[in-house]
Amino acid sequence: MTIGVGSYYPSARFSIPRSYVATVWGHSAGFALTQTANSFTLDFRPTFGSVYHWRFDPRWWVWSSNVWTLDHLITDSWYENPPDPTQIPLNFGLYWVRYAPDYLPSVRFAPNLSSSVPVQATFPTFPLSYWTRPT
Repeated sequence: MTIGVGSYYPSARFSIPRSYVATVWGHSAGFALTQTANSFTLDFRPTFGSVYHWRFDPRWWVWSSNVWTLDHLITDSWYENPPDPTQIPLNFGLYWVRYAPDYLPSVRFAPNLSSSVPVQATFPTFPLSYWTRPT
């Protein structure tokens, strides 16, 4: 496991129920953001020669009514400079935000080298049977 230093808003110990989080945003700086479940890759090779990686805790990624603090959501964040596979810790920002037009509660991951181009990621939602009447 490799992880850089995180900065958090409103604070590292800010608590949020997982069920309140509607979307996850990543910052792509105009490059392709690839997602596989709770893992993300951002390929900056054309410009910077680096590939960024980060993962959300798989226990948080799946929908639940559990409460988490921001400082426990990211389990790995690193970058590499191919062809060298060495994992170098990637510093990042993790923020509790609400984006227009719907202002749904969201989490935003921003690698420190990225621009302000947010990209919405696919995020598991509540199960269809949650809080519904049994049949």
